[in-house]
Parts: sequence; structure tokens; C-alpha cells
Amino acid sequence: MQVGRPLMIARLGRSCKVNNLQKDWTSDMRGSYRRTFQSVLLTGAALIVTAGATPAPESVIRWDAKNAYLKCDGAIDGTVAWPSAPRAACVAMLMCANERALSAERHRRLIEQIRRVPGCGEP
Repeated sequence: MQVGRPLMIARLGRSCKVNNLQKDWTSDMRGSYRRTFQSVLLTGAALIVTAGATPAPESVIRWDAKNAYLKCDGAIDGTVAWPSAPRAACVAMLMCANERALSAERHRRLIEQIRRVPGCGEP
């Protein structure tokens, strides 16, 4: 069968449209995967930042750590234990007296606890 010029152009035009649609669909899918991947990365980064910004529980922090002052309120209230050795307890209590901003009531209770430790001076 012989194809006339107008029919041939129509067939060529149709195949170009199909190819363009396939290319558009492929690029849309790539963009969709890219957006999904980016949002997964951003979500992961947000979780990491949140986890890093969340303070550790008081029970995990050691008394000789840089952020030991976070244990002071719990230790004064009795929910966190002071170090067992008297010397270490004295050092921890004096650190709490100097490093942590305490309410008047907590400060009073801390002074009482310091006075009960043998050989521990006044803050």
C-alpha cells in the first residue's frame, strides 16, 4: 500500500507525540523519584538533628561529665543518686551550688545535704 504524503506526515506527527509523551512521563518519574529521595533525606536529617538536640536522660549522664549540672535538680529532689563516695558527692554538690541556678527552696535543701557529707565545706 502506498502512503500519500499527508498520511505519512500524520503518522510521523503521531509517533513524535508518543515519543514526547514517553519522554515527558520518564522525566516526570525521574523528578518524582528525585523529590521522594530529597524528602526522605530531609526527613532523615531532621530526625538526626532532633535526636542530637534532645538532652540525654539524667540517669545516663555521669557526674564527671561536662553536662553533669543537668542532674542537680533530680539529685537535690532525691530522684537521682549523688555519687556514693563522700568526696565525689561533695564535689558534685559544690558543682551544683556553683553551676546551676537553683530556686531558694532547692538551694536550702542542697545546703542541708552538703552539711551532712563529712569533710565537705560550705559552698
